[in-house]
Amino acid sequence: MNITVTETAIATLKNLLAKDETKQSVYVYLAGVGCGGGGTASYSLAPVEQKEGENTIEMDGITFIYDNLMLKHTKNILIDYKPSAYGTEIWLQNFMIKDVK
Repeated sequence: MNITVTETAIATLKNLLAKDETKQSVYVYLAGVGCGGGGTASYSLAPVEQKEGENTIEMDGITFIYDNLMLKHTKNILIDYKPSAYGTEIWLQNFMIKDVK
């Protein structure tokens, strides 16, 4: 698995993880595959506590966790973040996770 993370996303993830000492990793996962499984895969992320034996990639001090299901759909992920126009609050839905071929 290759995960590319923009500078904005890295900085935002570090701020997000700093708010909860128990969740110091980021789980990147397959959120859906469209209608009937034939559509384009979509991805999401969530701060989590890492468990032993998980697939991980370390980047800029952040551990990214992914599962084997993702590997069936992609080997390359790009993570970006678009800051909210409503202040400095971090919104998980503002993270953009894309399959890059």
